[in-house]
Amino acid sequence: MSDVVCPILDNYNYQVLRNLSTRSTDASFECSYPGCSAKYRRKEHLKRHTLQHNQESHISCPYCQRTLTRGGVLSDLLRRHIRIHHLQRQLPRSSRAQKACSACRARKERCDGEFPCGSCQQRGINCSLTGRGTRSDGQDTGTEVQATHALSTSTEPSSALSGTFRWNFHEYTNTYFNVFHPVWPFLHRATLDPLKEPRVIVQSVLMIGLWIDGRRDTAIELHCRLRGAINAQRSQWDVSNPELSQNTRTSWPMVTYQAILLHIILAMFITKEKATFDLGLRYQIEAEEYDLLVSLVQSCRQLGMFLYPNMLAQYDDTAPAVLVWVGVEETKRFGLALYKVCRMCTCDSAGSRSQLLSLADLSFGMPGSDESWNAPADVGTEELQRLALQTNYRENGEPEWWISRSSTVLYDNLVDFDWI
Repeated sequence: MSDVVCPILDNYNYQVLRNLSTRSTDASFECSYPGCSAKYRRKEHLKRHTLQHNQESHISCPYCQRTLTRGGVLSDLLRRHIRIHHLQRQLPRSSRAQKACSACRARKERCDGEFPCGSCQQRGINCSLTGRGTRSDGQDTGTEVQATHALSTSTEPSSALSGTFRWNFHEYTNTYFNVFHPVWPFLHRATLDPLKEPRVIVQSVLMIGLWIDGRRDTAIELHCRLRGAINAQRSQWDVSNPELSQNTRTSWPMVTYQAILLHIILAMFITKEKATFDLGLRYQIEAEEYDLLVSLVQSCRQLGMFLYPNMLAQYDDTAPAVLVWVGVEETKRFGLALYKVCRMCTCDSAGSRSQLLSLADLSFGMPGSDESWNAPADVGTEELQRLALQTNYRENGEPEWWISRSSTVLYDNLVDFDWI
């Protein structure tokens, strides 16, 4: 059978060939950018092309007026600038098309490229995308995260662990909340987004997840790096000595304090491996870690964090009730976890136990129910508010409900028996 030629397609091919043949002869406007040989027949086309070179050499930060040089929209320079100067901001999305996760590809569904993607989250299955768009099978989806990028925290310069280990945010975050969180429930899972939180807390969660998952050496190395980051920014969070502190904040650095607490807890885990206890069966942590604990306790005392009226004062009258409830619960549970750590820790050069947190410091009532605290992220605001109101009696601001009141019964200055 003879070939049939479509006249429309044949005319299209003719026009394409004609354009290709005349481009080199008719093009009179050449790009003067070094190394570029592009030619155009129209001046406006050349002008539009030239703008691309200008954008590559000068980048404006989307969050401030600063102009950066070198690289494209997602260059390392812009990433570093945003991570240092705009901690709460998200990195601009790549212009490259997002690739689907393995599950969406298998179902031939649209994938939003988020971590985890909306489809996998709705089905309650593990998503093959990691924190920056990399599939767990190692295939790049546009923004692969290796240790070099994953390890720079909000308080330290970019650094890397040895090797080419790739973080799987989803896996280790799940390990943290499924295994560690039931024992130490002071982070709010429903509002903790690894892509939006300051990386010092995200990497602290990863550190715990790595330890529980058996990657002890990697967890210890990350623990050491985070210690350096925390100490490097000590003047920003340590207000134990107001005269030396440079911190003039009015809000509490809760995320940083949570990260420090996780850091100290892992120090206890490491000590447990060495089986070093005192006669009171307390973990004898390193002096540097103990000093960090004392500074954290004294800073919390200086800020009045564990006084119930001060917790409420962190929010104005227009703040949503659920937001206030989550913030107060977070502070209460952090206080209880910090007290628990203080009860379990000591060191060879430890001073008076009065440096650490006691029941007398906890001037607030018991937290709300675990059901409301652990409610999943897809629970609506109204439902969460209903759960919170079920335990409203625990939120009573009357001092007789405060934990600190129990200290008058449980403690006696004439009885030096360390029993609780």
